[in-house]
Amino acid sequence: MPFELPRDDLVAQVDAAVTDLLAAARIAAPPVDAIALAQGHLGMVVCLDKRQTQRGRVQRGAGSRQIYLRPEPTVERHQWTVAHEIGEHLKPALLNRLGVEPVEARAMMGESLANLFAHRLLVPTCWFADDAPDFDHDLLALKERYATASHEVLAWRLLDLPEPCIITIIDNDRIHRRRSNAWPTRRELSAAEQECRRRVALHGQPERVVADCWTVYGWPVHTAEWKREILRSVVEMDG
Repeated sequence: MPFELPRDDLVAQVDAAVTDLLAAARIAAPPVDAIALAQGHLGMVVCLDKRQTQRGRVQRGAGSRQIYLRPEPTVERHQWTVAHEIGEHLKPALLNRLGVEPVEARAMMGESLANLFAHRLLVPTCWFADDAPDFDHDLLALKERYATASHEVLAWRLLDLPEPCIITIIDNDRIHRRRSNAWPTRRELSAAEQECRRRVALHGQPERVVADCWTVYGWPVHTAEWKREILRSVVEMDG
């Protein structure tokens, strides 16, 4: 029978590892610069390689871990790649902390441990748990504070908080991903979500729509080549 570790225990240990790393690196507030952390504290070498086709390629040489990054359109993508590679670098220590053997880890983790670590390094729970409600879960305000994390990473981190909600990411008029931390969700948007998304897409400004039992907050992430809208939906349940 494969080894199983409750997700809450896994997340708690990853959060603790992130908190310890930030303390050791003397990082006391966001944003977390993963590239500076990798180079200054962990002794990694981070290089831009225009020939690179993959998002990040790692080599170990001369006793140091070298990360070669391909050119990306946003700084946040480089930050994510390096945060992920830090997670890979620290994976043996994380598994030891969890009391898990590497072979067992393959069977127990449907989610990449390095991905989980990267999300929580760029948006650490030790700060985000208080910041999100203090900023009224406003994605754009949180983005200013956690500048090295993408809007998408921040949106998914909202699902890790106790407040029930649905997060929807819409790219170029199509639902890219839709998840909830509380209620079963359908792929289709509710009428309130459709209206909020319509206003955000039309005006390019944050919007709030209250209708029926829904309160929907929407934010634009628009560029010349790409239109993304992110929704945070809260449902008032009867009883």
